[in-house]
Amino acid sequence: MGIDISEIDYLGIDRVLKRGTGEIIVQNEDALLVRDSVSEALLLACEDIPLGISILDRYMKNQSPDSKQDQTRDQIRNLNLNQSPAPKQDQSCSLLMVTNNSLGKAAFERYGFSEKLECFQVAYYGDPPAADPAISVRPAEKQDLPFLIDCYHLISPEELEKVVERQTLLLGYCREQWIGFIGEHLEGSMGLLYIFPGFRRRGYAAALEKHYIAMTMEKGLVPFGQVEKNNRESLLLQKKIGMRQSEKLICWMWK
Repeated sequence: MGIDISEIDYLGIDRVLKRGTGEIIVQNEDALLVRDSVSEALLLACEDIPLGISILDRYMKNQSPDSKQDQTRDQIRNLNLNQSPAPKQDQSCSLLMVTNNSLGKAAFERYGFSEKLECFQVAYYGDPPAADPAISVRPAEKQDLPFLIDCYHLISPEELEKVVERQTLLLGYCREQWIGFIGEHLEGSMGLLYIFPGFRRRGYAAALEKHYIAMTMEKGLVPFGQVEKNNRESLLLQKKIGMRQSEKLICWMWK
């Protein structure tokens, strides 16, 4: 059957390939490994844990000393199907996403990552949502960065600067008052949602997200995001907006 990257669990890989920033490293019936040039992330879709580890062992700089012994002959043979040339062995990976959470946990321990995040994937498949006429948006600009960096600490200032440079962060206004912002992470998922304290609990978070969903759909893309598994408030917001939630968890990890 192979992997259908249009399914909700694989939309992150689908996005980087559609926008032309994803390089396919391994592709066969049971696995797809892609490196994204914008986020510099390695993205792996694979439901077979031994196979997934054998693939990662070939491309991780700090691989386990016994990794070659862990691979079966059949698994190694599978790696050669429709596969592009292997990258140099000195390539490192400091950011990895795995669509199978159990495989992600194994990779986290094996390759010395320092942090991980287990998330549900959410995606919007309905008709474009109606925009709130009271809300207006504009792309963030370089002069907005100092304030944005001062109030938003969930990603690094360097990453936030890259998001602004890509013009994928929208500032939201209501009656000319700046109420918050929403954007797109470097690998393509919707997020970076922040409402200023004085404007919370008024429906502005949903309104801004609907704006971003509609804008993404105009580009012919499926709007998707990733929500930390215990963030009940955000998961409820996604349900209210009409986002569909994945049944399985994906796993992000970084050094």
